[in-house]
Amino acid sequence: MSQNKFIQAKDTVMLIKCIVELSDLYAHNGNFSASYDGYWEALTLADALDNQMAKASIESGLGWLYILYQRDELAIHNFNKSLQIRKEHIQKTGEGQEGLISGYYPLASLYRKRGQYNLAKTYLDSCSFIKVNDPTQPFGSAFITAELGYIRFLEGKPNEALKILLPINAHLTQYHHYYLVMYHYFLAQCYQSLHQYGLADEYYLSAISAGIKHKSHADLLPDVYETYSDFLFETGDPSKAYEMLKKAKEQTERQFGSRSENNKFLLEIKDEFRMAKEKQLQQLQEQKIKQFEQEDKIWRLKSYILYGTIGFMVILIFLIYRFFRSKYKAKKRLLDEKRTLERQKSREVLEVKNKELTASALQVIQREETLEELKKQLNEQKENPDKNKLNKLAKSINTTTSNDWKEFEARFISVNKRFYKNLQNQYPNLSQSDKKICALIKLNFSSKDMAKLLGISVESVHTTRYRLRKKMNLDRSDNLEEMIAGIE
Repeated sequence: MSQNKFIQAKDTVMLIKCIVELSDLYAHNGNFSASYDGYWEALTLADALDNQMAKASIESGLGWLYILYQRDELAIHNFNKSLQIRKEHIQKTGEGQEGLISGYYPLASLYRKRGQYNLAKTYLDSCSFIKVNDPTQPFGSAFITAELGYIRFLEGKPNEALKILLPINAHLTQYHHYYLVMYHYFLAQCYQSLHQYGLADEYYLSAISAGIKHKSHADLLPDVYETYSDFLFETGDPSKAYEMLKKAKEQTERQFGSRSENNKFLLEIKDEFRMAKEKQLQQLQEQKIKQFEQEDKIWRLKSYILYGTIGFMVILIFLIYRFFRSKYKAKKRLLDEKRTLERQKSREVLEVKNKELTASALQVIQREETLEELKKQLNEQKENPDKNKLNKLAKSINTTTSNDWKEFEARFISVNKRFYKNLQNQYPNLSQSDKKICALIKLNFSSKDMAKLLGISVESVHTTRYRLRKKMNLDRSDNLEEMIAGIE
């Protein structure tokens, strides 16, 4: 089901992994032909993808199969190839060396089966030097320990073998029950050599039971049956021994027919089939590559069209934006010019009116001078003046002056409407006399003219200006005229 799913999803990496795991299962269940085909199919895909770690696993799987069919040289070649790939991967990526155990362990097992115990122990020592972070993983320290223990037995040291093997019993039972076929087989042989027949019988049966129950290590079951048959014959149970021998023969014929003389060339035939299949797959891959190249060209053409359309839209939007922005700027520029003209016109009108005000003020000053002269003449020429009449005349003259100032102030306010309002907002503590002085300063009147216009002395004007500076919190360096001129 997973394989079909990954084919439909076109996930080649997961498809390779799925085929390898399926081939491992076929090998454990004794379907070595299907396992062999699966490994080669996965290897073809891994070559196409250049997936080195997948190739390492596949080479190792093929090596185990070659061991089963007594093609040790091919097995050694595959194991070494797998090991070399793993070393290069670790050197390239800087990953931990834990993966090397998967390369050393198969070689140790192969040399143990060939009776080359020293070489086997060398590879197991290489495994032992590598730290395993997760002891539950395959080819961890328990598997290495089991191999070392069995080599001790094969070297004729069963007691030493048991001392090595027994401590890992609980760990293997908990985490690697599928490995109990091999592990209990090792224990059974150790106890048989020590004439502890009860324990030997128990572990032989346990090994067979584990193989049947977990469908694991099918390649070992015929050997287990056959060795158990010898054990039963030795212990005086020939009928049961014969039964186990029959089962061994049935297992061999069903699962290991390629070991017999009649079909020992099965793998050579399979190799020819594999080569033909590889050629067929290569042709299919070439066709797929051409198809992918064509699809890639179409995809690139679509991408160019898409990017071109997007580029055109971006340029179009940019041009529209620039058009409206230019239009907005032109409109703003026109409004600014219009406002500038209006302000200029207002200033010109204000300037004209201020000139009129100045002229009016000068007329008031001239009248004041005339009246002063008149009063002086009246006081000088009349020898016997009537004081009451003279007082009334003086009051009439003062009233006229006051009315003239009110007229001037009204005209000033009509021209400079915002001046008094802004002055009041900025300096709310100014008196009416202070405001009069500010208005005359706004029109650039001198102190002398201010005194004449207001009907006070020049000293009084100076005093008022001094008080005005204090109320406005001005320093000596601050210019009163510039400050008032800045108020609109």
